[in-house]
Amino acid sequence: MDLNQFSDSQKAILKQFREAVKDCQLPDSDDSYLVRWLVARGFDIPKAEKMLRTTLEWRRQHRIDHIREEFNPPEVLQKYFSAGLVGRDKLHNPMWVVRYGRSDMKGILRSTRKKDYVMYVVYLVESSIARVNADLDKYKRNADAVVQSTIIFDMEGFSMQHVTNKQAMDSAVKIIQVYEANYPELLYRVFIVNAPKIFSILFNMIKPFLHERTRSKIQIFSHDAKQWKAAILADVIAEELPVSYGGTLTDPDGNPNCITMVNMGGEVPKSYHFSGKPDTANKKSLSISSGSKEHLEFKVDQVGAILKWDFHSEDSDIAFAVYRKQGGELIPVVPHERVDCDMAAEEGEIHCEETGVYVVEFDNHYSYLRSKKVWYSISVESASARNLTTIDL
Repeated sequence: MDLNQFSDSQKAILKQFREAVKDCQLPDSDDSYLVRWLVARGFDIPKAEKMLRTTLEWRRQHRIDHIREEFNPPEVLQKYFSAGLVGRDKLHNPMWVVRYGRSDMKGILRSTRKKDYVMYVVYLVESSIARVNADLDKYKRNADAVVQSTIIFDMEGFSMQHVTNKQAMDSAVKIIQVYEANYPELLYRVFIVNAPKIFSILFNMIKPFLHERTRSKIQIFSHDAKQWKAAILADVIAEELPVSYGGTLTDPDGNPNCITMVNMGGEVPKSYHFSGKPDTANKKSLSISSGSKEHLEFKVDQVGAILKWDFHSEDSDIAFAVYRKQGGELIPVVPHERVDCDMAAEEGEIHCEETGVYVVEFDNHYSYLRSKKVWYSISVESASARNLTTIDL
């Protein structure tokens, strides 16, 4: 997308939109950033503003502006989740290759938390944007050009385990929801290649979560390599496309798969798998009945104090959130989210920006038949000395 191609009326709407969100701290102040939200919402200013403000709150809550410095990608994801930035398409957009079919999603999600997997994908997206911004000449970008991406999803090796594994499907849907809500118009083209017949099962399951504009950018090909290689080469620079996908790029040793840029996935060794259940030592237990939730209150007397948590469930997931009491309302601090914490403990902390009563919520309302038992340790620590000042319940 190029702003120079927009009509005078669209440029006027962009000017109005900038005025409407002038109080926002944007990660990118260029017009090319703002216009993405307008395009995603059909140049409807109120809808675009709501979407942008929701994203800015999401970025604040999850510290997305600092993710490249603060997030430490789990080794299992770096070695066995096959995704990498390879080159550029003919519009000089960054181009990614994701060998999803070769990625052992069952093994990966037995070795890392779903939350970390989702945030790893966000980390890759943010890293791609930062790389473009750091080398505008290479990607031929200016303030009037919108950064987009081309992605090749290789489904070679895709099997029913990718479809029937609940963790893998939940993660795929979560990533799509995060991407659609927070990175509008970031995609230029998606090539799905080597798609077996059973891929249609997965696509039909995730299609409802894809915006119509996103679906229109997706091209799906079976194992007819001649067909999909020709389609990719119509959009991608051959010298920056691996030989295995129809280009001329290889690794320094001649490997046509360019594994120095994107690994080949493969089965995750069992040595990476979570072993046994998390330790219950120094933790309290709490039973949450089916269809219900429990609230735990903690008093914070000092601005900047640290509220820490470490919890796990005995079986299946549990929804978790943190609120701050304000009058009769509960103000969200940590967003409500279902957490897979039966194989590995969920740990985290927040710096409390205001004093008052903070409410930790364990929510089992979505489970109609099964109660959940949670083991937890929650504390409030001094910001300066970080001396433990646990509030007993």
